[in-house]
Amino acid sequence: MRIAVVLNPAADRGRAAAKGRVIAEGLEARGIPFEIFHTQGPGHATELARKALGGGYSAVVAAGGDGTVNEVAQALVGTDTPLGIIPCGSGNDFIKAVGIPKDLGAALDIIARGKQRSVDVGFVDFEGIGSRYFVNCFGAGIDGKIALDYKNMRFLRGDIGYLWAALLEVFRFRGFRAQVEAGGRAIEGDLAFLPFQNGPYAGGGFHVAPGARPDDGLLDLVVVEDRSIPRRIPLLKRFRDGTYLGLPRIERIHVREARVEFDRGVPAHLDGEVIPEVKAFSVRVVPGGIRVLSASPSGARARPRG
Repeated sequence: MRIAVVLNPAADRGRAAAKGRVIAEGLEARGIPFEIFHTQGPGHATELARKALGGGYSAVVAAGGDGTVNEVAQALVGTDTPLGIIPCGSGNDFIKAVGIPKDLGAALDIIARGKQRSVDVGFVDFEGIGSRYFVNCFGAGIDGKIALDYKNMRFLRGDIGYLWAALLEVFRFRGFRAQVEAGGRAIEGDLAFLPFQNGPYAGGGFHVAPGARPDDGLLDLVVVEDRSIPRRIPLLKRFRDGTYLGLPRIERIHVREARVEFDRGVPAHLDGEVIPEVKAFSVRVVPGGIRVLSASPSGARARPRG
């Protein structure tokens, strides 16, 4: 095994930069040949991962947060080269879906073992913007604005930062009109939140899709109708702990593809990376689109369609 590590020194408010030496020492101690490449800005991780594909590396490892994982994954989807993850970010939601611990040493042990599993990815085609894959989640609405707020924070980080941003948007986010075609159904209404989940968690630990599996060939679409501020406040806790299912004006649908249009530009995010405004897009799942170094074996559980 010879691996390429793509390290984002800006992850976790710049704290990931100091972990390069620890990662190098950990890989040396485990007898794994490696090279570490440092990103220099947005999009650079994808470029480095593409170069690694042509360099004969047996795996490309993303060292950063969910955004770094997303960028590296853009280059690896549809290839036989697996994605490894060393969690060094603020949210680290995708690792919960694929059985990778947050502890750095334990994550390095998984890379050393080299066990792979096939994982689905989502694909979003934005009208007039372009297209992109996501490995954990894509959301438009209040979650996109929360991601933007978090990005602009100077001091808070991790779960506390995301929670504070969510609390702010409970009071100030303006809902939007949406038309959704998904699972053979047409839905139209005033919404606040429209996430597509490949894994169960998003936004730094919000349990958005309890039981979601990243290897079942389906995405979990959650349709959340807008409501008054007093009714938004208790909803925040229910989404945090995953107990929102069964509440009125909320629906979860298992889908393979969907088409969405909004009445105005709405903030969105891909694996926590901000997209300032989207208005129309299509989403589909790519079953087994990427291989991941993971402690969790594959094993899709059958789910109803629709």
